Formats: sequence, C-alpha cells, structure tokens
Amino acid sequence: MARIATGRRSRPLTILLGIALIVLLAGTASPAMGGPTATRAVAGALAKATRALNLAKQADRRSRRALIRAGTPGPAGPPGSRGSEGFDGADGPRGPKGDTGAAGARGAAGASGAPGPAGPTASRSASNGSAVSVSTWTTVIDFSAAPLAIPFAGRVMATATVQVQNPDAAAREGRCKLQILNTLDPGAVASDISQTYVFDLPAEAGFDTTVTVSGAARKPTGTYNVSLLCRETSDQPLSAERSNLQVWAAD
Repeated sequence: MARIATGRRSRPLTILLGIALIVLLAGTASPAMGGPTATRAVAGALAKATRALNLAKQADRRSRRALIRAGTPGPAGPPGSRGSEGFDGADGPRGPKGDTGAAGARGAAGASGAPGPAGPTASRSASNGSAVSVSTWTTVIDFSAAPLAIPFAGRVMATATVQVQNPDAAAREGRCKLQILNTLDPGAVASDISQTYVFDLPAEAGFDTTVTVSGAARKPTGTYNVSLLCRETSDQPLSAERSNLQVWAAD
C-alpha cells in the first residue's frame, strides 16, 4: 500500500515536469520558426500546465473516491439453502420430579376370573335304627367306631335328625344337641358345637316327633368323634327311635 500511495503523490509532479520541458523546447524553437516569443510561449505553457495539473488532481480525487466505494460492502445476497441438521447432542441432566397429578377416573371392572379349585374336604355319615332310652343325657348316634380324620385345619360341620317317641300318656319335654371330641388328645373334653334344641311331646302314648339339630366349629388337624345326645328334661321315660348323622370338614 505504501508504494501505491507514493506513486499517486509523484504523478502530478511528473506531469508538470513533462509540460515544462515541452514549454522550454517550444520556446526555443518558436522564434527560429517565426512563431511567438519565448516569454509568451512560456506564459501560455504555464497556463496549460496549471490546467493540466488541476485536471490531474481532479482525476486523482475521483480515483480515491472510486477506491473507497470499491471497498464498501455491497448489499446482502439472497439466503442460501438450509444445510443438513447435525447429530443430536447428549441428554442433559434429569430435572426435578413434578407434583403428582389428580387421580383419574376409576376404570370399568374387569371380567371375573374362573372359580378356583375346591379346597380339601373330609366327611362321614352314619344311621341308627335301634331304639335308645334317653331319660338322661345319652348318646343316640356317633362316630366312636370310626372317628373322622381331618388332615388340615378347617371348619367341622354336622347335622343330625332323630325321631323321638313318648312311651306313655304323660306329657314330655325333650332336649338334643351335638358335641365334638378330638380322640387324639388324651386330655380333651367333648364340647358343644350346636345350640340345645328343646321340643315338647303331648300326653299321648306313642306320639312321636322328628327333631333336626345342626352346628359347626373351627378345629385344627385331628381325628374327631361327633355325637348326637338327647334327654328328657325331668328324667322321665323318652325313646329315640331312629337317627341319622352327617359330618364334613372344609378348609
């Protein structure tokens, strides 16, 4: 850039020197050829040289302005097409957990599943057709000959029926109940598993009635004897003619 600036400053001086040489040559040759004198020739040449110098300065100023304009950025061109997207960056740290929203509406109930298999059971039954005198508490029917083995803890349920007959013409009042006993426990005592059912017989010899008794109790694993017991409340004669007993257990 320094060389270019020096060349620009020396250009008018060079032009002026060239014009001065021309004027001197013209002044020397003009009188010999019958032209104007050297004084007028010099004056005219200086005037022309001055005009030439002014023109050179104007040209130099225009060239500078042109260079300045040439260095000014032009208007922006139209935007180019969008480049391809880069790869996704790494995930940032997880933010804090937000507040729990309100509970949504309850969905419809699903279809019911198939019933599961039945649990373990045990059962026994017995019948007695012989007459049994029950003026006091007496066992009418039981499982003493073949107690019911229950290999699980569960509920023991029993039901019994008995036909009771009045042997004479005096009125009678009878009572019946169910009891259970664990035969594997030497210290066990029979306990009631039903209410005591009370019934009346009119003063009529041979009158009979059928009584049904039922009960249940939850028991642990064991071997159980279930009994039906009956009696006449005042220790008067009373007869149990026929009886049935059914017992079963389930977990």
